[in-house]
Amino acid sequence: MAAPLTPAIPVTDLTTEILAGTGAFDALMRANKAHLEAEYTKGRIKGSEYATVYLGSLEVVMRTALEFVLQKAKTSAELDVLLAQKCKLEAEFDLLMLEKLKVTAETALLNQKTITEQAQVTALGVDENSVIGKQKALYTAQTNGFARDAEQKAAKLLSDTWAVRRTTDEATVATDTGATPNYLGDFTIGRAITKMLQGVGA
Repeated sequence: MAAPLTPAIPVTDLTTEILAGTGAFDALMRANKAHLEAEYTKGRIKGSEYATVYLGSLEVVMRTALEFVLQKAKTSAELDVLLAQKCKLEAEFDLLMLEKLKVTAETALLNQKTITEQAQVTALGVDENSVIGKQKALYTAQTNGFARDAEQKAAKLLSDTWAVRRTTDEATVATDTGATPNYLGDFTIGRAITKMLQGVGA
């Protein structure tokens, strides 16, 4: 941060150029004069010494008044610097808070992306009503549908084979047991029909 410019000090802070002035020099001189007069009245300062004491005190009062005014301006400038530093720190704090919120949001997004990626390969953490949950349900239903379709085709194939053989050759024996079973007997066909009915929820 660049050093602040020294503020202009108005002369009126030092003196308003009248005996009853409001400047620092005016006030200190009035006090100094009162003390000198008191000492002169009591006889502690003789006539010949008065001028010497007065000039010496005038120099001291001027230096003190000037130092007072300069210190006041310096203090004011330092308060301004502190205020500027406070504003800077507050702005930096606000920026840090915004960055924290951004990092928090990015972390939440990354966590959600991780969950989404995991949901592609596992069923963990997937809400049934989510897009991925519904897609998985659809894929499961399609997979089950293919299995049910295969079961139905197998059951129909067995039933049709049994019906054709029975129609064309009443001597055909449909057997599920024995040395040469053809698995067209009632037991095997019944199992296939039962499996098919389970698949359609009957």
